[in-house]
Amino acid sequence: MNITQEKVSHLSSFLKVKLSPVDYQQRVDVQLKELQRKASMPGFRPGKVPVGMVKKMYGKSVLAEEVNKVLNNSVSEYISSNKIEIIGQPIPALDKNEKLDWDNQQEFEFTFELGHAPEFSVEIEQESFEYKMIKVEDALIDKEIEDMQRRYGKVNHPDHVEKNDLVFGDFVELDHEGNEQVDGIKKTSTIATDKVKNEQALASLIGSSKGDHLVMDPHNLSENATDLSAMLGITAAQAASLSSSFKFTITNISRVSPAELNEELYNKVYGDSVSSIEAFRAKIKGEMSSMFNADSDKYFLTSVVAGLVKKYDIQLPEDFLKRWLLFVNEKEINATQIEKEFPIYAERLRTQMVINKIIKQNGIEVKEQDIRNFVKDLVAKQFASYNGTEMEENDLEDTVSRVLKNEKEYNRIVEKMYDDKLLELLKSKLKLNFTEVSFEDFYQQQ
Repeated sequence: MNITQEKVSHLSSFLKVKLSPVDYQQRVDVQLKELQRKASMPGFRPGKVPVGMVKKMYGKSVLAEEVNKVLNNSVSEYISSNKIEIIGQPIPALDKNEKLDWDNQQEFEFTFELGHAPEFSVEIEQESFEYKMIKVEDALIDKEIEDMQRRYGKVNHPDHVEKNDLVFGDFVELDHEGNEQVDGIKKTSTIATDKVKNEQALASLIGSSKGDHLVMDPHNLSENATDLSAMLGITAAQAASLSSSFKFTITNISRVSPAELNEELYNKVYGDSVSSIEAFRAKIKGEMSSMFNADSDKYFLTSVVAGLVKKYDIQLPEDFLKRWLLFVNEKEINATQIEKEFPIYAERLRTQMVINKIIKQNGIEVKEQDIRNFVKDLVAKQFASYNGTEMEENDLEDTVSRVLKNEKEYNRIVEKMYDDKLLELLKSKLKLNFTEVSFEDFYQQQ
């Protein structure tokens, strides 16, 4: 085997691999013998089919499979042993690989293109950085209390529609003459009157009763095509192009009478730990502060990393990356889509590279035992919160094991733990100027 690397630029190179029979033939022979042992053909006892016949039937496919295995292993080992930092994966080089003759060829030559990770280091300077905190104002607490009163309120069914009622009914599509379309859209659905922004449509609903028939433009009952599609049971594309009027027959009216602001509500929300309006508001304020602090941390982390990405202006092997994206996603995306979406992909890649570099330079790591302890603590707290008691140790360990077996959940947890450690590092390195801003101002800047 002979592997040579040819530099194209500091961000890309070609890797040429030459294979001869000594590199793959023994593996091919082993596989053919295994197939012979398992082969069953008329006229031969099991395992006694002549190796020549087995080779004639399967030799080409076995050769291709084993050559590819040797090739992939050798390329991976070369990149690892030479400590080549790449982006993506090696891909077959355009116009540098000839068509293979698996029937007669013994010497094989393959050329791959590599995209190299750019070399850079990240210095986190002792500079000031504004850390924005959301002020929990009384108006926010009032709004949360109103939502809680509705959430724990009593549902009744009045005779007439008022604002904030939920109206149940049947939608039937009409033609241009106002008659029901034979093959038109028919759907049993609901209208949330507090979501209806069109004043004329809202006025026609207010005061109506069960059994009333209303002719309405459904676009006036929803905020966008997505909401309309859900209401009528059609696709968003159909909803966007819909021009028909509909007859809406009211079948029921639902109204929530808000729960009274008293100790009964406090206990439903927080248990018997809260017995006064002052304690209730304080509890809500504390929960909102915790939630807002998490958002402040997220915004801080995103802003710092974005600033570092801009500062270092990281160069990428863009042509290689576009070819690689097309190569690994050829059934899902085309070159035109890649060209259009590449700037977004490139920015995300630069962001992740900066994060990875900070993690590596500062020796940040998340160990398996740390992950297990993190999940164990989380599960234990959630169980205690919902059940008011501690989970048995064996049950706790079993639950943690089940959570960690879910690959998607495992990766999410590891990412969260790395983010937490990165956040802690940045807070310790930077001088933070804490600034209180309103809820509206904070989220408008996102």
